[in-house]
Amino acid sequence: MTNLAPAAASNSSAPHVAVVGGGLAGLAAAAALVEAGLGVTVLEARRRAGGRAASFEDPRSGGLVDACQHVAMGCCTNFLDLCRRTGLEPALRRDRTLWFIGPEGDRSRCAPARLLPAPLHLAPLLFGMRHFSLRERAALAAGMLRLARARLEGGAGEGTALDWLRAAGQPERVIRLFWQPVIESALGESIDLVGVAAARKVAVDGFLAHRDAADLVVPTEPLGTLFGERLVAWLESRGAIVRTGAAVTAVDRAADGRAAAVRLAEETLRCDAVVIAVPWKAAGRLVPDLVVTGDESLAGSPITAVHLWFDRDVVDLPHAVLVGRVSQWVFRGERPDDGPAGGYCQVVISASRGLFGGDRDALVAAVVAELREVFPACRAATLVAARVVTDPTAVLSVRPGVDALRPAATTAVPNLFLAGDWTATGWPSTMEGAVRSGRAAAAAAGARLGRHVRGLVADLPKNAVVRLIAGA
Repeated sequence: MTNLAPAAASNSSAPHVAVVGGGLAGLAAAAALVEAGLGVTVLEARRRAGGRAASFEDPRSGGLVDACQHVAMGCCTNFLDLCRRTGLEPALRRDRTLWFIGPEGDRSRCAPARLLPAPLHLAPLLFGMRHFSLRERAALAAGMLRLARARLEGGAGEGTALDWLRAAGQPERVIRLFWQPVIESALGESIDLVGVAAARKVAVDGFLAHRDAADLVVPTEPLGTLFGERLVAWLESRGAIVRTGAAVTAVDRAADGRAAAVRLAEETLRCDAVVIAVPWKAAGRLVPDLVVTGDESLAGSPITAVHLWFDRDVVDLPHAVLVGRVSQWVFRGERPDDGPAGGYCQVVISASRGLFGGDRDALVAAVVAELREVFPACRAATLVAARVVTDPTAVLSVRPGVDALRPAATTAVPNLFLAGDWTATGWPSTMEGAVRSGRAAAAAAGARLGRHVRGLVADLPKNAVVRLIAGA
């Protein structure tokens, strides 16, 4: 066996933690651990760290393109704090305005008010949607408040978001043209499958809680660069070891039941604690007694990204929600400082199971036709290349009751901890959920090893009115 602690830690006497998985959860755990002076080795099976926040090479420019566009919101306090602490914050663009493009192509520029207190700050956003009548806008605002006020204890939160919205009297058109695209894009799952508790979290934390909560935070660098290179470099500069192409096959336990080492194909690495930060099925293979996955109680939901390259720029907005269409979000390619974006854009479709029966050509044709309906510059443009990328288990499906099945960071093994956006973070499967899980696991590991590790940062503060509406 090889003891890596002296090789990895700046202080060779520090306890050593093996982090299995180099996605955002594992990297967040590693960042918290190294800041506390612990030795850390991150073991990632893929060739690059970053997990699902990955990029591939642009066939035209040779640069990197994100496999699927990732965005955060202003309410994602732990993700934003991680980026600030590790020097990544300048590579994030904060957009106050959300663009909605209605069924007839009418554009709505919606932005929360900067000067009004929450929840009144939402009035310009909710009432700015031109594709709704005044009565529908009023119904939408009332539905948002009613969802925030909903108390879901005692079985009241067991239904789906769609059932709850219909029972609350939300008009079908408002459901289809606001709630469906917003909830599905935020949670990555179909509105007729997600639990009402998860939908309520979107309404409260993502919109009502604070004037900055609904801000869209968009990376301006490829995810592969941001997390796979820059965050890894930050970790290595502080003494961590990050190994890629290093698949962990087992976790060895001592006679007293503690985790003693992690096994790879040709070596065994001893450690004082283990953080397993891989998807639930992979975690179940490593520690089947701690993570049970055989009954499919934890299920994934697919997200599809349609990458399009035209012979010219076709999208004249940084991003937009396309309501009432197959396409849900469109993101314009970032424009380099030294030249044009080259006509690249990406369309993201959440809960994309069964789209066109898996016919990718039909999907591309439908998406291109929709873009030509709403972006005039696209009508005369020539499609040069297209690529469809689908992750069948992109996020944990937050169905009714799933929170009771999500495991905590701590386990029955005292020095083995779980991380990942599928664990019990109180958040859906988002970058924020991943970072929270990593920080929670790191804090628990630090407590076990006698070291104080920085834990979670606070949510955006809620004023008295919001606390009265949504509860403390």
